Amino acid sequence: MYLAATRFDLGFSISVISRFMEKPTEKHLIAAKRILRYVKGTLEFGIMYIRCQDLKLKVFSDSDYAGDHDDRKSTSGQVFILGSRVVSWT
Repeated sequence: MYLAATRFDLGFSISVISRFMEKPTEKHLIAAKRILRYVKGTLEFGIMYIRCQDLKLKVFSDSDYAGDHDDRKSTSGQVFILGSRVVSWT
């Protein structure tokens, strides 16, 4: 959960394998190890927030009503940008 909150580049892959936490198979464990290898290789990556005079909050959102063809679930997402940096993403 910490990785999903602090590393936005991992959000999708973590959300996919977390769907199978109750009964993981070998394929899911291999995917989790691949994610951890990626994290180990990208430890220096990060988001820098610097002091900025122009702190405007911008919000973008999108949604898809029943767009998943398998289970007809809807999806949505938002991104909050403060100044020129992302502060929240779902």
